Amino acid sequence: MDPDNKFKNVASVITSALVLSGIGALYYNMLPLYFGMAQDSRQLTNSQIGAMGFAFFLGYNLLMISAFFWIRKVNWRLLTLVSLSVCIVSLCSGVWIHNYEYLFLSNVVAGAAFSALYGLGAIILGDTEDPARWYGAKIAFEAAIGAVLFLILPSTLIADRGFEGLIIGMVIAIILLSPMLLMVPSHGVKTEDYEAVELAETKAELPRLTIWMTLIGTLLFFGAQTTIWAFIERIGSIMDFDLTAVGNLLSGTLLCALSGSIVATYLGSRFGNIKPLIFSGGLFLVAILGLSNANEFIFYAISSCLVMFSVGYGIPYAFSEIADLDCDGRYVVLAVPAIGIGAMLGPSTAGMLADGEDFSSVLLFCAVTIIIAVLLLANARGFMPATEISLTE
Repeated sequence: MDPDNKFKNVASVITSALVLSGIGALYYNMLPLYFGMAQDSRQLTNSQIGAMGFAFFLGYNLLMISAFFWIRKVNWRLLTLVSLSVCIVSLCSGVWIHNYEYLFLSNVVAGAAFSALYGLGAIILGDTEDPARWYGAKIAFEAAIGAVLFLILPSTLIADRGFEGLIIGMVIAIILLSPMLLMVPSHGVKTEDYEAVELAETKAELPRLTIWMTLIGTLLFFGAQTTIWAFIERIGSIMDFDLTAVGNLLSGTLLCALSGSIVATYLGSRFGNIKPLIFSGGLFLVAILGLSNANEFIFYAISSCLVMFSVGYGIPYAFSEIADLDCDGRYVVLAVPAIGIGAMLGPSTAGMLADGEDFSSVLLFCAVTIIIAVLLLANARGFMPATEISLTE
């Protein structure tokens, strides 16, 4: 395979992929504010808030699962235009919708649109020569956008308009970033690489257990971390910490995710994918222990930052592991619904587990989930036949 056929040296294409991912992850990065403000402004229960996240990721996952069959066949520029338009319209609908059922449906539609952008960004970066490096840059860019919005919106649009101000701010961010999407390519390169196609045909006869184990591990990995992220503001509120301090901390935690991604970008594939994933899981367990004993704000803050650093550092390697195992460029798109299903099931399960003001069962659930995830990710290649291992190297 000629590396010059890849996107690795095309800065404009990589930039467009980073922006696609940044917009696609916008809802997720604003999740704590969105959940908290939606609950206060629409008088929603914890279960309904969990269901809101379920709604978004239901649309998100359904579209991306189907994308396995068509994402390499459609025109990516047209897909970007349509998805971007639906993102804006579905978000804006939340400004005037007060009925819970309609808000639920608008989140399903928004999830589908955001996932198309996020998934396309992941696919483009998966076609590069060093996916681990660019997936690290991807997570860093996503976190940077979230951090900026957390710093700007609370004292501006949110202060004036509340929940509606949050949505307006998200729409403005999308519009400002959208010109960079003019550089999105019409198609990918793996579908044009005959050597890759031939390799795909060879590997298609081999068991797929390894890549499915990796996808399930990624699902659980992200689900555990999303659960903490979705309820971190609620945990701080229950502990009676100053709300302004908690808001500032949320911005800081996104900077920690940014730092983790920068580290992953710098290291690239130097240590492979598995060792960084194990390290990330270990950091997460330390953070869970800290949150379970967060009687003082400093412990709460450090633990929250560790959670997000582990996200920023670990997820690029989970994506990279899938991309390394993916020969025909289709399976990497399933990484998007994998994290989407994790993000959907995690918070909704936590909403049921949370007992009033007691989140100890939620923290235990997250700890067990991350352990299972790391075990799957670390041992998946052990189920790969020797012939298949040689094909991926």
